[in-house]
Amino acid sequence: MRLFLTFFFIVAACDAPSRPDAVLPASLTNSAPLPDTPPAPELRADPPSPEAPRPHPACPETIGISEVWPRPDGLARVVPAKPGAVGHMEQDFAGRSVRLRFVGTHLFDLLDKLLYEGGPTELDRRRVACIALDAVARSGAPVVRLWGSLKQTGSPTEIEHAADMLALLLDENARRERPLRFIVTLQNHQAGYGAPDSTRSLDDQDPKSPFFARRFYLEGGWKEKGASTLAERIEAFAARPAIARDPAILAFELVNELDTFRNVARGTWDGPEASAWVNEFVHPALRLLGERFPHPILLGDLRGHEASYVSFQRAWIEALPASLRARIVWTAHVYTTVAPSNEDPAFARATWKLDHDLTIARSLGLPFLLGELGQHVPKSAPRFCGGGAKHDLGQLFDVVLGPARPRAERRPIEAAILWGEGLCNLDVEGGRTISIGAGGDSADIGPDEPWARERIREIRQDPRFRVE
Repeated sequence: MRLFLTFFFIVAACDAPSRPDAVLPASLTNSAPLPDTPPAPELRADPPSPEAPRPHPACPETIGISEVWPRPDGLARVVPAKPGAVGHMEQDFAGRSVRLRFVGTHLFDLLDKLLYEGGPTELDRRRVACIALDAVARSGAPVVRLWGSLKQTGSPTEIEHAADMLALLLDENARRERPLRFIVTLQNHQAGYGAPDSTRSLDDQDPKSPFFARRFYLEGGWKEKGASTLAERIEAFAARPAIARDPAILAFELVNELDTFRNVARGTWDGPEASAWVNEFVHPALRLLGERFPHPILLGDLRGHEASYVSFQRAWIEALPASLRARIVWTAHVYTTVAPSNEDPAFARATWKLDHDLTIARSLGLPFLLGELGQHVPKSAPRFCGGGAKHDLGQLFDVVLGPARPRAERRPIEAAILWGEGLCNLDVEGGRTISIGAGGDSADIGPDEPWARERIREIRQDPRFRVE
């Protein structure tokens, strides 16, 4: 491993400036279905043998938390359902297949924080990773969703740095008696992380950059070489057994919040640009991801107009090779507001796409994950780890997940990841603190809202969201 920098930039979670490199240690309906390919080999452990003693975690581990799952026997896998029902994911614990139900959390910027704020040595970074993981375990969240990129992407070394931090995180997690699970999102469309200019979404990147949305999705920018693009990230992560073989990774997600309104057929899901998106991006990118990793694959929070949404998505999914389609987990994101009544029309506007995404999953027998669930508070200024207008998470959970009509069709949702439950001012020893997964927007749960966090703990205890 190479020498670290002798100094590090200490930055805030989402409004930090872009940073220089650091030196680190080592038409669709007419298209024919794609030919089938053998599924990626499932990388299982060798026959049982005496387990070597695991190194101790870099911090004390909180134990006895029933919500956090036991050590897995192998990789998570997709269990498709017959059309008309929603599939699920499962994983083996102590020789028994267990259906995975959960309400997870986001530490979206964890890799970036480990790199730039974790400290000057590997042990320092391990302590930060360990303390963050244990804080999540204490909250009862068994699953963490994070970005697989750093804040500033596009440099030749960014992927190496991100891979170093992901490998370190996974190794530290493996030292826990009860390791957490991760969903790793490989590309972010929105501003903040995963593009050369972190203040802009892919729609507003330099048009000459392969990260500019039109080039990225329609003209092969996602697989250009030398710019830390998506294909390079997939290949780099797959080349590291510590990442590619880790059963703590539940799934790899191709891209987060892919917005088509401005640069892909203006969001219409129709015409040559929509077909190019399928043929030049989503099909080949999913195939590459499926060939390089044996894990489940996530996609689905696709932004566009309602007309033709369901039929278009079903068509390209059905055209996937059967072996790849059998590993897809469909996703959606939902953000509501606070309203005087649970029957407020704002909730229907916030959830129409969720219901369509459930229709897609059900019609194809796919598992479904509510990948982001949050509540924005109206007329409150964005804040970073500060107090402000209060959230009503009881209302959020009821209007999005509640069993009463007209929401009974959402009962198949048994896996969700909450947005806004960041770790603020986490004590990482030596008088230092760090904040992770706090986005600085009105969906963030403030430090003065203990009742909101208690409501989160209650929903994690709901049998609907607990493993059997």
